[in-house]
This record gives sequence, structure tokens and C-alpha cells, in this order.
Amino acid sequence: MMSTRIAILVTAIAVATSAVTQEPKELRDARRQFESLNHPSEADRVRYITRLVRLRESFTRAEYKIMEAIDAEVIRHPMPVAPDTRILVKRLIGRWQSPRRPYFYHPDGTWASNEDTPEDTGGTWRIEGNQFFQNYRGDTPAHGEKIILLTTTDFVYGAGPYYLRRGTAFPWRD
Repeated sequence: MMSTRIAILVTAIAVATSAVTQEPKELRDARRQFESLNHPSEADRVRYITRLVRLRESFTRAEYKIMEAIDAEVIRHPMPVAPDTRILVKRLIGRWQSPRRPYFYHPDGTWASNEDTPEDTGGTWRIEGNQFFQNYRGDTPAHGEKIILLTTTDFVYGAGPYYLRRGTAFPWRD
């Protein structure tokens, strides 16, 4: 009976320890620093999420457990509802790169992937509050996904979450 309790306790400690070891020290330090703020502003939240995005980019696909730990922290801090989505819409227009392919968001609410040609038009997009909607050609209307970060360089949204960088290169390491 006593050995069963000890085995359960050792197993519980091992599980808890393995979860913590999947979190890099940099993530724990960043979280501790952010949580120490009495009343973090939106600028504080943006700096924190941007720091986590850069931290995530420093790991390789082989370190996916660490990346998952960072993802879990990122999705805990979505963007608040924007009072004026026109700023976000303007910020999204342009070329964005994901780990897989480029995305082109146009002012008329259409988007394309791979090549920015009429043949490659993927569908439509819009932003409402802090929700990003992206319809694919022929699909039913899209459901919104929470925007976590939308700056001039980074776009992070959804429960995945999905990471895009402005421009032609995504800082992905194998």
C-alpha cells in the first residue's frame, strides 16, 4: 500500500517536472516579468507577445514541445477588442509569409496565396473587433479567429496559433 502511494507521488512529480522542463527559462522569465506588472497596458501586452514570438522563432522543429509551451502562453493573451478596426485592416494589407507560403491581403478584402495573381485568389477576409475572418473560395462563411498580435511585422491569430511575418522570409529553422 505504501509503495503504491510512493509510486503515485513519484509519477506525479515526474509529470509536473517534465511539463516545466518543456518550458524554456526564457519563457518562464518573460512570463514572470509580465505578470509582475500591476496593470499591464496594451503596449506591455504587445511587447510581451512579440518577445514570445521571437523566442519561438529561436527553436527548431525538433524542439516542438518547447514551441507548444510558447504557443500555449501566446494564446492566453489575445488582443482586446479594437474600437477602430480600420487601423487593423490597414495594418494587415500587404504580403505576409507563413512557414509554408506567402499570403497577400488586398484592400478590397480579397487574399491570395503562393502567387499574387487572380488565378491564385484564395477568397475574402475581414476584421471585426479582434476577430479575423478568412473565407476560402467556395467555402461557407468563415468563423472568426481571435487576433493575438497584429503589428507592422507580426500577425498571430487563432487557437493554433498561426504565425505570419511581413515580407518575403519567415525565420523558420529546421
